[in-house]
Amino acid sequence: MTAPNPKPKARPKPKNKPLKPESEAPVAAGGTGLRVGGAQAQTLSAAQKRFNKLLDSIDTFKAQIAEAQRLVDTYRVLYSDTLTPLQAQNSAAMRRMALLLDERLQRKGLSAAQKKSLIEILCGLCELLAASGDEEMTALHDKHSPQSLREIKEAESARIRNMMKNALGDRLDVDLEDESLDPMARLEALLSAAKAQQADEEEQAQRRHAAKASKKPPTAAQRKTGQQQEDAKLVLRQVYRQLASALHPDREKDPAEHQRKTALMSQANAAYAQQDLVTLLHIQQRIEQLEPGAISEMPEARIAAMTTLLKQQAAELEDELFGRQEQLRQAFNLNYFEKPTDASLQRNLALEAEALEETRLQMEEDLQMVQDDAGLKRWLKFQKQLARQMSFY
Repeated sequence: MTAPNPKPKARPKPKNKPLKPESEAPVAAGGTGLRVGGAQAQTLSAAQKRFNKLLDSIDTFKAQIAEAQRLVDTYRVLYSDTLTPLQAQNSAAMRRMALLLDERLQRKGLSAAQKKSLIEILCGLCELLAASGDEEMTALHDKHSPQSLREIKEAESARIRNMMKNALGDRLDVDLEDESLDPMARLEALLSAAKAQQADEEEQAQRRHAAKASKKPPTAAQRKTGQQQEDAKLVLRQVYRQLASALHPDREKDPAEHQRKTALMSQANAAYAQQDLVTLLHIQQRIEQLEPGAISEMPEARIAAMTTLLKQQAAELEDELFGRQEQLRQAFNLNYFEKPTDASLQRNLALEAEALEETRLQMEEDLQMVQDDAGLKRWLKFQKQLARQMSFY
């Protein structure tokens, strides 16, 4: 059994003590300075160890989230500066090819099969270019295709919708009126709508289950969990109220102190809204409302209540980190199992730039080849063989 903590000595409360001059930067998010025991070598209870471990986890998650944001800010610009010119060059080469093929189709000398292959390639190029808003390429596609791009999108959307209805049944009841969406965007919208409907149904089911469960007396575990939640809310509210009392800007006549307290109170309000106990405790330390080592002297019941809050915060930060990393992978085309780092993003950027440059060079070679009929026919034959190889894989 853990020995009870000694009762802390009463400390005189500061009377509207002015804050120490310091920078207006936001309060540090790390929890290292809040660890129970500090640097002293002492035996900690299980509750104190859990408290320290959760502080470490929160520090780690916050650092990783900050790193993910840094990667986004750094590589969004770098990717755009590197890839946008190459993509524009590729689009320009594709456009020249589309116009050249259109011009060649207006002359004689090609077989019906060659014309068919040429039209398929031309329409494919136009469809890619039209996706970026090139209206001339949209018109050129519709000139040669039996189906307009609008009709193709509508047919694809209907196919996707039917597929989703077959999978989800009557749960899917969504009208997508935005015709500017491409098929993949419509699919994502349908999936999001389906997920939302499924979440609503699950929430309703949980409510029905909770209503039934409420008729039964709570178990000992449920009572314990409920009490822990109530204790945690009480501790959070107490810490916030102590800060609100000490930082109330209207009680401060000195302009500099008024400004400093206003900034700190704003941070405290944001932290309280997010149930961020670590930031609230740091603000207490900053204004000397929580002295070093004070947490070590707190009763274990209070530490346990604070631990409940830290556990919830750590879980939310872990979910946020997962979402940030997934957004990074999607934004920069990383593999699912590839961790977003400077090295992986730089490597991926180099590969994408190399692929775009190779595509541009190949397009330039193709443009040279199709200048005369002999070269055009050889090129069509090669494209047919390439299409067969792609279909095989």
